Amino acid sequence: MDLFLKFLFQISTQRHAIDLLDPPATGAAVLQASARPGLLSMSLMFALNAGCAGWFAFNVSAILATAWFVVATVGQIIFLAVPMQAPPDDDVQAVSQALRRHVILVAVLAAAQGSIGFFIFAAGNAAALALLGMTVYGMAVAFSMFVSQYKLALQVAISLLMAPAFLMAMFHPHRTSAFFGVVGLAFMVFMLRFVTVRANQFAELVRLRLIDAQRNVSAQETLRRLEQTQSERLRFFLAANHDLRQPVMAIGLQAEVLRHQLDADAPRPMVQQTVAALFQAQQALEALTNQLLETGRIEAAADLLRPTAVNLRPLLQGLAHQSPRVSLRCPDDVLVWSDAVALQRVIGNLLDNALKFAPQGRVLIAVRKQSGGLAWRVEVRDNGVGIAPDAQERVFEDFEQLGNAERNLQRGHGLGLAIVRRLLARMGSEITLRSAPGRGAVFGFELQAAPADLAFPAQFNEAGNVVASSTGVRAGLAVLVVEDNAVVADSIAALLREWQAVPRIYADASAALALADLRTLDVALCDIRLPGPIDGVTLASRLQRQRPDLVIALVSADIELSTIDLAQQRGWYALRKPVQIEDLRSVLAAVGESKVRSDGDTER
Repeated sequence: MDLFLKFLFQISTQRHAIDLLDPPATGAAVLQASARPGLLSMSLMFALNAGCAGWFAFNVSAILATAWFVVATVGQIIFLAVPMQAPPDDDVQAVSQALRRHVILVAVLAAAQGSIGFFIFAAGNAAALALLGMTVYGMAVAFSMFVSQYKLALQVAISLLMAPAFLMAMFHPHRTSAFFGVVGLAFMVFMLRFVTVRANQFAELVRLRLIDAQRNVSAQETLRRLEQTQSERLRFFLAANHDLRQPVMAIGLQAEVLRHQLDADAPRPMVQQTVAALFQAQQALEALTNQLLETGRIEAAADLLRPTAVNLRPLLQGLAHQSPRVSLRCPDDVLVWSDAVALQRVIGNLLDNALKFAPQGRVLIAVRKQSGGLAWRVEVRDNGVGIAPDAQERVFEDFEQLGNAERNLQRGHGLGLAIVRRLLARMGSEITLRSAPGRGAVFGFELQAAPADLAFPAQFNEAGNVVASSTGVRAGLAVLVVEDNAVVADSIAALLREWQAVPRIYADASAALALADLRTLDVALCDIRLPGPIDGVTLASRLQRQRPDLVIALVSADIELSTIDLAQQRGWYALRKPVQIEDLRSVLAAVGESKVRSDGDTER
């Protein structure tokens, strides 16, 4: 008796429903597996009930046997009549309600069947007790196998089926009845333990199968995304390969033409035309290379964003001055929280795109408040050709150009809007587009408003340097160039000579430190990746110790943010390859400014 009560207490304190079947998909699957017995099974149960009722009517009491048969039949009808629908496997509340309804229905059926213990109990009739026990045992086994797979429903069913008969027998003074009750309750404890273990095992099996199915779905989705990524990368590299080969081919052909013209002493206008064509191809190649490098750096998050308070109107005014067709509508006091360099790239790309597709029209940069002043919306509007609805998603893909199937590089490369989308995603914003064919386009995005009391940051160029003035290069400027790539070194030397500067070229840091006369130098251009034990940063540090007044610039194709910060701390410049001519000119021009400040007893 103590064991039985302890077991019932454990059952009553167990967590029910969803807690036992986590995640809810497990509960839905267990409920679906608890299919109701079919019409044949219920008909067989009805026939067995009729047979038992007939035997008890003949040997015990016709009235009581008939009453139990009616109650059992009503229980079966209720069990079959109430609909049971499978709930969505991701809805916790729906699964919980469905399991609760299932428990109630099973309890009704079990209580109706188990009422035989109240209606038919012949204390002194050993044969009647034996048949009653066999009937109850059979019902318990049938319920545990066919009626439900849910633990709580089975525990309730076994208790309602067996407890009435065996509790009445156990507390009856007749010895035969008491023995019958004790044996029956022991079997009831066994059955409760059996259905609990079996239901737990079934639920765990269902859960593992669901996990396996989810893993299969996840693996298939991962494979699909991988295949899509591979397809996109293949398309990207094929388009990049195609667009890169065009200017490279043009440079090769024009260089051969120029060689023949120089050999034949061709007229100067003809040579100038060839040089202009070479320069145009070089610009196209450099523009595409810069966009490809920028795309790669954005994807790799190589350039960490440094949000600051940005005064938006001066930035937009500088961009708007690029074309007389651009107008600006922006309040004077607009402060946004953003990375200034990334924001300039975004708006610059949108402006270039608008000017390109509205060749004869106007472009408006408009800024207005959003979200009750918590954000500012920036829009670039044009009245150009417009974009059809079915193409508005494609324009943000790599190398996607509408109406340029021939890949005319004069119309760009199709990377500008893709870079905009990537940069804004890193900035926590999203590009939007409103457009219709023939009615222009509106590209827009939102920026978080910055507090009005924040100080304005200094203006930096793309490499992280403070923008310098574009004064001329002083004639006779001595420039140390440490560059291990001979082609690049010769090109820099040729440009410096054209500017009337005097280059000193060395292929590694050791040679520069050993052979260069540092006292005569004005500027040092140090490539970061150098052969040998001394890299460009170490070289720059040694040069600065020996010549504190030397203007130093680090040069590399992959300058890290930490390197830019170090350069700013030590007063150096940082130039990213391919170096822009104006950036190089600004570094050389800074020598003159430094000289003026030095003469005025002011530190550089």
